Amino acid sequence: MAFARRRQKLKQTYMNLSIRYKILVLNFIVIILIAVIIGLFSYLIYSRSIIKKISTVNLRDTRQVRNSIDHLQKEIYELSTYICLSAQIQQILSLDSISAITLNEINKAMEPVSGLLAFNEAISFISIYGENGLEYYTSKDGSTGISTKDLIEESSIYQEMAKLKGGPLWKTISKKDRLFIKDNRNSKIAMFRSLLEMNNLQTKGMLMICINLAFIEDLCRESLDYEKSAIFIIDDQYQIIMGISSTADGLNRPELVESLVPYLVDDEGQRIIDINRNKVLLTYSTLEKNNWKTLYMVPTRIVLQPVQTILWITMVVVFICLLIGFALSMYTSSLVTKPINKLLFSMNRVKQGNFKEKVHFIYQDEIGRLGAQYNEMIDHIHHLINRVLKLQLKEKEAELRALQAQINPHFLYNTLDTIFWKAQKVGQYEISDMIYALSNIFRLTLNQGEDFISIYNEKQLIENYILLQKKRFNDKLTYQIEFEERILNYSIPKLIIQPFVENAVIHGAEKSDNNTVITVTGNYEEGKIHFSITDNGAGIESSKLVALQQDTFMEKKETNGGYAIHNVKGRLDLYYHGNYDLTIDSREGKGTKVEIVIPAKQGGRKNV
Repeated sequence: MAFARRRQKLKQTYMNLSIRYKILVLNFIVIILIAVIIGLFSYLIYSRSIIKKISTVNLRDTRQVRNSIDHLQKEIYELSTYICLSAQIQQILSLDSISAITLNEINKAMEPVSGLLAFNEAISFISIYGENGLEYYTSKDGSTGISTKDLIEESSIYQEMAKLKGGPLWKTISKKDRLFIKDNRNSKIAMFRSLLEMNNLQTKGMLMICINLAFIEDLCRESLDYEKSAIFIIDDQYQIIMGISSTADGLNRPELVESLVPYLVDDEGQRIIDINRNKVLLTYSTLEKNNWKTLYMVPTRIVLQPVQTILWITMVVVFICLLIGFALSMYTSSLVTKPINKLLFSMNRVKQGNFKEKVHFIYQDEIGRLGAQYNEMIDHIHHLINRVLKLQLKEKEAELRALQAQINPHFLYNTLDTIFWKAQKVGQYEISDMIYALSNIFRLTLNQGEDFISIYNEKQLIENYILLQKKRFNDKLTYQIEFEERILNYSIPKLIIQPFVENAVIHGAEKSDNNTVITVTGNYEEGKIHFSITDNGAGIESSKLVALQQDTFMEKKETNGGYAIHNVKGRLDLYYHGNYDLTIDSREGKGTKVEIVIPAKQGGRKNV
């Protein structure tokens, strides 16, 4: 249903276009559609070919990195075996206590270890611990110091290593790690291995051989061929060991590798994945020794940059076709739209009152026949307008005569004034007061045709209105009007308070047997005039009150003389443009309170 509405709206928009633009849009759509289909087809075929080729190359590089690290780990393992089998080291480890030999003898026995460190560029740090208290290390990257054997044995790495019974355990040591190296200058990959006595295979100590991560990074960096490509090495727990990038952004983020875990199901593979809404070409391979994985990632947009040429060519072709299509469309559309524009120009002149306008077409096609019918229609309209104009003049003359026959307001004032004095003359003072109040109401309501009235006159209007109502309801109605003297000279829109007083009377004294009390107050506060109208009448129904409070004033104009709330709201909007407050608070059976706050406008007292 929603699709049908959108299609109808689109169709309506297209049909509302001029004929020239309809032709232009149609031609452009056809040209663009053909060009886009050709471009996308070429792009998809070429991009698949590029992705396949790059995937093969990246997988080869990933295997090369894996083989290099496998070879390095194998070499370190063989060197550690040489150290374990060294007769001099075995001799020292077999001693019950290291205090039985001198430091020179220890250093002499460790010469094979120092030689390995000196001649192997990958190794940066070697340490040996013995059950007999031996603590020895040698370094070539500036890292110094090792912990005591007791602290080492408490570590989880030592416990894990001991379970391997001489097998290698590969772990990472961060630059901040001070357990195995007190002053560690570089992050490292370390191989831990138990030192066993060859005779009975009992554990006699621990060997740690370290490789700086920078060496592995340099090894991997040679395989980074693309901008923003990255290589990661992760362990069998999917924790990042090392990560490098050609632009050094987005690396060493655990959540990145966590998002890759579902794709690393095989020993090696390649696929396109989505990372942070970016397509990435991922290739990976697994190390033989410890199930570590090497990951190679390249954004597909980098890989497919050569393919962008096809898109640019397509865009250029589309642009050229659009230029040609635009020229042809403009020419063909002008043949159709020129006579139509001629007809529209004539219509505009008729709209301005020239009913002698005629349009002439050379050709007798559909538009030519339309022009002939148009000329006949103009003649007919001209004739009808002349008839209607004469009728309207006669009606206006009749209305004028009717208005002149209406009662002049001054005649009404003078008549009421005559009745007032006659009542005074015969001693009917109550009647005379009512006549005087009614006369004042008429006079103040008309306000000499002005929209604004002084607060002084508005107060008089309310007092006269309530006076008449009190004569009607006697003791059933009590009122109190209190306006600050300082606000009486200010001007307000007329009849914005009286309608609420009238509502209070209607919903109080008229509908209730109880005494009705109406209080009207006015005061000045911070540049604004505050009015309050309260009563103890029947109140407002909850549903109606909600409508009023939500600013949906739905009342109609009342028939007994007052203006409805929506009328007051509309006039306040007109005069103050939203810079006012009108609040209504009411409870059924408890009465109503109306508050009006408007800007103070000095107008001066003007009696009418």
